[in-house]
Amino acid sequence: MIEQAHPLTMLLQGFAGQALGYFAVVGLLFLGVWRWGESRFLAARIQSRKRVDRQQIAFEIRHTLAVLFTGTCTAVAVSLLYAGGHTRLTTDASSIGWPMIAATLLALMVLNDAWFYFCHRLLHHPKLFRHVHAVHHKSVDVNPFSSYSFHWIEGLILGAWVIPVVLVVPIYLPMLGVLQGIGLANNLMSHLGYEFLPRWLLRVPVLRWMNTSTFHNLHHTAFNGNYGLMFRFWDRMLGTELNGYEQKFSDRGAAAAVAAQAPFRRRGRSHCDP
Repeated sequence: MIEQAHPLTMLLQGFAGQALGYFAVVGLLFLGVWRWGESRFLAARIQSRKRVDRQQIAFEIRHTLAVLFTGTCTAVAVSLLYAGGHTRLTTDASSIGWPMIAATLLALMVLNDAWFYFCHRLLHHPKLFRHVHAVHHKSVDVNPFSSYSFHWIEGLILGAWVIPVVLVVPIYLPMLGVLQGIGLANNLMSHLGYEFLPRWLLRVPVLRWMNTSTFHNLHHTAFNGNYGLMFRFWDRMLGTELNGYEQKFSDRGAAAAVAAQAPFRRRGRSHCDP
């Protein structure tokens, strides 16, 4: 159940809980992979040149706090709408049925991915990029702290789809938490800076359409292309997947990662930074 409390109390408690939980996970992941595993996981490193420093991490933490705050505002708005009986959210799983609950979760993942792809691509318009999305691209050598390092306006835009959806779509309430967990795990993987997924992934028809750490890492080195969040199919269909991705995924490792510094081209288009 969503606790019905004073909105300010919900906002402050929610923000504190989100921040503590998020930075605990990100901090442990950074220590485990980037510190303890720096030499141990060298074969999984995507970029050969390490550029992360304290200034970058401090910058990422500041912007992450702003994004977590806007995300908490969205969550509080959903909570208030739910408390007022204005949403289609329910805690009664039997009223929807588990097959429909699973189908709805999958549909929301696809919707979220589509929303992210088109918003992300729009944010690469030179004017929007300069004033908003450039914050995220300050992180070229991405690491776990880069995951939510956005301009707060971008954070608000990327999470805005959930409010109209809960007003019209019957959703089993705990699935919002599951969806948030999946999104966090995907974001952390995408910004890990290391590729741990097996090479045979590309040989499995369904799994090969997944996003990977390599897929998004190339977006940060090339700036344009590979706009997808969880899946590759929007980039594949619309010609924005970067050439060489699959080869780069297979040829991971510090020695092979030198290729990540070379200019990439969009499929059928010339590479052009914003």
